[in-house]
Amino acid sequence: MKNIIIILLLIVTFNTIKAGDENKSFKFYDETANILKAGDIKYSLFGKGEYGINENFSIILHPLMFLLSPSADLKYNFYKEADLVISSFHGFNYPTLVLNLIKNKGTGGVISPEFDIPHTFSIRNAVIATYKISAEHYLSAGLGFEFALNNGDLKPGTSVDLPVILPRTMVYYKNAGFDFKIISEGKLISDFDYHLKSDLFIFPFEDDEYDYEYQSTSNSVFWEFTGTGFWNISETFKLGVGGMLCYGTYPFGTQWHLIPYLDFVKYIE
Repeated sequence: MKNIIIILLLIVTFNTIKAGDENKSFKFYDETANILKAGDIKYSLFGKGEYGINENFSIILHPLMFLLSPSADLKYNFYKEADLVISSFHGFNYPTLVLNLIKNKGTGGVISPEFDIPHTFSIRNAVIATYKISAEHYLSAGLGFEFALNNGDLKPGTSVDLPVILPRTMVYYKNAGFDFKIISEGKLISDFDYHLKSDLFIFPFEDDEYDYEYQSTSNSVFWEFTGTGFWNISETFKLGVGGMLCYGTYPFGTQWHLIPYLDFVKYIE
């Protein structure tokens, strides 16, 4: 955590020097239906990055996490009229590398080394709509469906039962699941923006082995609410401070968590 804070401070210092007298127009932090201009790049510390291919397509992935847990989406814009934009996402995730990385005895070990991690994948398809409420206020809503492949030999004991992580990996133990999100972003005052997000993960399907091991997780549901304030340090860089309220049905029961965090978003145009 200390190293992350130092990196963020260095980035802030560098971008503050570059800021000058730029005109600070609104820049999105979260995913939207909008497509970046061809050749433009957006990335952040915790969110996925995006690269604009053309006016209809962009590629979405995390430039660092892709090396540990390969995951990528193709975003396709199929509707754009007035203040409403609608796009679809089509992607995959391969978690085997990162699960093997945290499989160890003692310190640093999250998964017991007795388990074998199969080469499992997930395929995700989603649709998201972004509505322009005004010049600097936007509302997005998305619905996604994800299903796992070659996960039959993945044992329940390999699940990482932590907030944020388990909702995004439960699909490998429940075979399929849905996620629904609502995102509100916009200009707050002067050089400051706001970001609000509600994310619901639902896994309504049964898995005999996982449900037998963890009976409290049948019909698993996870909910996250995120609130962030961003400071626009320059036209293409903003730093955010916020928190995430999490609720979930974990193998050890239902729990609430409140997680503070720092993040940034950088545009390369």
